[in-house]
Amino acid sequence: MTFRLKQNRVLAALEKGETPLGMQMYTYSPEMIEIVGYTGFDFVMIDMEHSRVNAETMVHCIRAAEVSGITPMVRVIENSPGHIRAAVEAGAQGIVVPHVKSAQDTQRALEALRYPPEGKCGICPAIRASYYSQDAWEEYMKHSNKQTMFIPLLEDVEAIENVEEIFALLKPGRDAAGLGLADISNSLLQPGEKLNWQHPYLKEASTKVKAISEKTGIPMMGMPWPKADLASVKAALDSGTKILLFFPDLYFWYETCRNIIKEIKG
Repeated sequence: MTFRLKQNRVLAALEKGETPLGMQMYTYSPEMIEIVGYTGFDFVMIDMEHSRVNAETMVHCIRAAEVSGITPMVRVIENSPGHIRAAVEAGAQGIVVPHVKSAQDTQRALEALRYPPEGKCGICPAIRASYYSQDAWEEYMKHSNKQTMFIPLLEDVEAIENVEEIFALLKPGRDAAGLGLADISNSLLQPGEKLNWQHPYLKEASTKVKAISEKTGIPMMGMPWPKADLASVKAALDSGTKILLFFPDLYFWYETCRNIIKEIKG
């Protein structure tokens, strides 16, 4: 059997200087993922951290992404070798890891998702990602190491302090990074305060990460905010975002339902 190479549409778009578009998926519905693919998006991020997606459901979601022609990414629940390996073996072409705070965290994740000699990902030549076969195992491992993106999420003040050493371990043309301003903002709260999206530290963190992203050639994945409109997209691109991830599918469904009620009940 010859291993069938799977193109990573995110990497392909970046190589051509284009901006890949993705949807963060909280619903664990293959049909919803197929719709995202058939309407023209480039990738989905199946979220296991903030939804109730389990390992078995993740596989079905990845299948749906492949059927509809888009690249499947998985945000694992935590920086755990077991969770990361499960996503890689299921066929995820991007592993998004929350709360990466240091070079040690980065190395831990990289070792879990890369096969030897680059990493320490456990080997089993009967996994879905290799088409359940060992006939082209070496070819599969090389392809996985080349095409599977690692995207650490910088969601803590400690991560911003260590951002240079984190980026130093990432590889241009393969890896990316994300900036989680919501978690950072929440961590800055003092008793009795409300969430402050204009906190001076958030701009400081964004400026610092953007500069290092441009210096190293590691693209940033970010969300248009606060709306999924052209103005928010432009703001995200101006802030240094190279990979656009639209916020959860559930939010869009909520907005649709709310607008129906508002229009009908007037």
